[in-house]
Order: sequence, then structure tokens, then C-alpha cells
Amino acid sequence: MRQLMLAFGLLVFLTGCDVHLHPYKDYLNRSVGNTKHDAIAETMGAPNRVVALEKGGEVWTYEFCAGGGGVSAAPGPVPQSSNCQNLIVVFDRSGKLIRWHDQDLTASP
Repeated sequence: MRQLMLAFGLLVFLTGCDVHLHPYKDYLNRSVGNTKHDAIAETMGAPNRVVALEKGGEVWTYEFCAGGGGVSAAPGPVPQSSNCQNLIVVFDRSGKLIRWHDQDLTASP
């Protein structure tokens, strides 16, 4: 019975985990509304892609792929066979972070 309860507890714990391949979740959550893009770039490095918005502001995309026991972000195409995420960071026209989210990329066979 004890093993069953332990297994159930582990299942509940793992189900509740919010999986991020990048180490920036807490930093970005603290930064929303008060951190400018230059500080984000200093902490996270240059983004893989930058898109300017029509009404001002920018959307930055970082690509993170798990591999070799760590997390890496490198410019270029995302390897299709890896477990990868895009990290989308949105800035307003003054350069302040207004929101972010990550997006799982699933490899198609």
C-alpha cells in the first residue's frame, strides 16, 4: 500500500510540473512590466529572431533544445529530432517587456 501511495504522489507531482527547457521562467515573470529589452538581452543573450510590430514594439524568439544534459540556445534552424521550445518575448514600443510564453516544438516524422 505504501508503494502505491508513493507512486500516486509521484504521479501527482510530475503532472503538476511546468516543464521549461530554458532557465528563465522566474526571471521573466519578475521582469514583466518593468524590464527593458537591453537588460533582457544582457541576461539571456541575443535572440534567434526579432520581428518589429506595426504599432511599435518587438517580438523576440529564442530557441532552446535539450541535449547533452543541458540547455542550449544557438542561432540557426531547430534540429527536428530534438526536444525543443521557442521562447517568445514581447516588448512594447518603449522597449519594456509586456509578456512572454514558451511554445513546444514537436518534430514531425
